[in-house]
Amino acid sequence: MDNTYIKEFIKNATVNDINIGCSGDSVREIVKDNDIYYIKQAKGNKLDREYFMFNYLKNKIPVPEVIYFNYDGAYSTLITRKLDGDMICCDEIFDDMHRVIDLAADALKMLQEYDINNCPIYNNLDIKLSVAKYNIDNKLVTKEDMNEENQKRFGSTENLYKYLVDNKINEEKLCLSHGDLSLPNIFFKNDKVTGFIDLGDSGIADYWYDIAILVKSLRRNYESKEAEEYLFKKLDIKPNYKTINYYILLTELFL
Repeated sequence: MDNTYIKEFIKNATVNDINIGCSGDSVREIVKDNDIYYIKQAKGNKLDREYFMFNYLKNKIPVPEVIYFNYDGAYSTLITRKLDGDMICCDEIFDDMHRVIDLAADALKMLQEYDINNCPIYNNLDIKLSVAKYNIDNKLVTKEDMNEENQKRFGSTENLYKYLVDNKINEEKLCLSHGDLSLPNIFFKNDKVTGFIDLGDSGIADYWYDIAILVKSLRRNYESKEAEEYLFKKLDIKPNYKTINYYILLTELFL
């Protein structure tokens, strides 16, 4: 790990640990010189693709400015400048559910309307299933990581994986996918989306995948059927719950 650079970067700065999100990576907020940065660190080369996608999407989709990246063979370190604004789940607007969903829908449309013809990264269902199998085989996810309902339903990660393979979605409508479009990963200011963070799983994927993750996030945050009903009203689409629930099940096998 490149401790020399990090120590120099955080000198005379205020350092705060960040606990929002579920990635498992180490994330710290750095306040210095009247600006805010984030340092994300992870074992292995896990942050390589996030670094690549930040650079690829620069000036195309609003993403954080990369200040520094290093992979030393054991750990990855990524430093980015904070996006303008705040997470759409911040205390300021969280209780205004419709306002939050308006922003989430705008964010989703921004991604799905992007021209993917030159996008170099695929993360479609075959790739997601291969990642899930790798996580199971290497015991990176276990039965205990699944929610209680799915533990009872499937009994093991292997059984869940078999179900997903046996019931695989046959047709994917491909578009640019964030890969983890939960509320904390969308930023806003003055009722406009200002960007996206945590793009390590982004790339070309099925249209319904980000919708499924967003539905999962709304269920977790609002515990209200009204939230997802309003989302589909804003998107002006009929929900494909068979596909949505399939993808939500698939996330049980990811870190």
